[in-house]
Amino acid sequence: MKVTVEDILKIRPGRTKTFILESPNECHSAKSLVSYVKKVRKPADVSDYTTVTDWDSNSVSITAIGK
Repeated sequence: MKVTVEDILKIRPGRTKTFILESPNECHSAKSLVSYVKKVRKPADVSDYTTVTDWDSNSVSITAIGK
């Protein structure tokens, strides 16, 4: 499974979504994609996104913080 821009944009403010990925490289890609969304595609009702990565289980939790 790979995280897409659309997956990130679907996360509503105040919600967290966890993605179980196949490798640490995919975790790094997901974190980079969140940075892209924060800078270029951030929805009007979101003030920020945060990520928490569990490198042992290759999971990334993305939280959308509302305004």
